[in-house]
Amino acid sequence: MSDHDKGNHSLLKAETVAPPAKKCTIDASASDTMKATTPQSRSSPKKPEIPTRELSKLAVKHPSTDDAFGISSKNLKHLSEIIFNKPRSLDAASGVPNEENIDTNHHNQNETEKVKMTSPKEKKETEICTICLDDCTEPKELDRCGHVFCSTCIDQYFQSVKPQCPCCFTIYGEIRGNQPDNGTMKINIVKRRLPGFEHDSYATIEITYHFPDGTQNEKHPNPGMPYYGTTRVAYLPDNSDGRRILKLLKKAFELRQIFTVGQSRTTGRENVLTWNDIHHKTSFAGGMERFGYPDDTYINRVLQELAAKGIQ
Repeated sequence: MSDHDKGNHSLLKAETVAPPAKKCTIDASASDTMKATTPQSRSSPKKPEIPTRELSKLAVKHPSTDDAFGISSKNLKHLSEIIFNKPRSLDAASGVPNEENIDTNHHNQNETEKVKMTSPKEKKETEICTICLDDCTEPKELDRCGHVFCSTCIDQYFQSVKPQCPCCFTIYGEIRGNQPDNGTMKINIVKRRLPGFEHDSYATIEITYHFPDGTQNEKHPNPGMPYYGTTRVAYLPDNSDGRRILKLLKKAFELRQIFTVGQSRTTGRENVLTWNDIHHKTSFAGGMERFGYPDDTYINRVLQELAAKGIQ
């Protein structure tokens, strides 16, 4: 082969073997990019020599890099800013830009709202009946106070005890006591003013209660046994407040709530007729210590005691 042919053959061989001219900086920069995404590069990142705009172009030209390392093209710009130490706040725990954390917090807030929808305030759990201390069967809600009981429990309580909520004492109907039905209540006006009402009354209202001895029935503590009767005298001022209280006391007497059979709080005797938590002023004078007047708090106290029994 001639020297000329040998020269041509060498050129042809070089053209065949040599690859086309191509810059290899793409793979090197991609490698730098991969290193920048690792947790170690975040804490002490190395600054590549490739400008930010070239790194963004790489993300467009090489989407396979995104798929392999979980870096989306839209976040690659954020990554470049991190690499070049541009001012952008990061969450200390996750190393994710604040915008991503806002989205996460919003997601958590939606989960909290779902919990609120099933909270006891909007969806009541099984109520506990305070009468039988068990889960309510056929729950019955009282219309005035909203407390819930077993239907059987609350119906029986209203019939055998009193028509009053066992929790908040709201009255439902008339409460009847166990006062014996053979007593009397008489009213008299005394031309004399009570201490403390010398300038606020016309006279004094005198109430006389009388009950003879009798025999206890099934509503009393010892059915079939005798009880001892009593005669009591009480006083009210003859003014608007006194007449109002007198009207309520008459209603309480009709509902058999003024007296009950039990133990005397003053003498300790059993099976006697005693006051049923509606206080009376049984002395004309002497103040509170002697159950008499003056007593500035008595009017309000006796009104509250009557209201507690559904009388108002």
